[in-house]
Amino acid sequence: MTVRRLHCLCAEGPELQPTLLAEGLPAQHCDRCGSTALRLNDYRAWRDRHPDAELPSAVAGAAPEDESAAGARACRACSRMMLRHRVGTDPDFWIDRCWACQWVWFDRNEWTALAGAGLALKLPELLSEAWQRQLRDNDLRERREKALREKHGDTCVDELARMREWLDAQPQREELLNLLRTGW
Repeated sequence: MTVRRLHCLCAEGPELQPTLLAEGLPAQHCDRCGSTALRLNDYRAWRDRHPDAELPSAVAGAAPEDESAAGARACRACSRMMLRHRVGTDPDFWIDRCWACQWVWFDRNEWTALAGAGLALKLPELLSEAWQRQLRDNDLRERREKALREKHGDTCVDELARMREWLDAQPQREELLNLLRTGW
């Protein structure tokens, strides 16, 4: 099947060139800005053919571009607005996905960073609402803990965490909590 050639999202908008992200995984790449476009259907077919694929680890100095402040962009395949999906690894970055035509757009070094973090083989999971919700929940939990530490201090919050861990391991957890609430 012949894939329509796309133009890059960068300001120059050059035509993307065929490339391979891994053996047997076709994509299109911009030589000017380093962006890469990947069709999710190609990715799924590749994963079906290579269920035990091993990808190279991250290349030294190949950190993804910091595009976190960039807003949504229009897909070059269909002109619809793409959704931004947070990866949530170290380093933390965002990738763009067009729901309408199923293209994923990686900025410079993002695919390499995914592979290095062991997430390139989990791309559909990463693009799921469940993954994104878990990242939001983790951020909220971290902000709450930071606020508690600022208000009550590290020693107090550490002791509460120790007590919570102990209580969670107790078979009569609710009974013990009620005893604490009522002053037994």
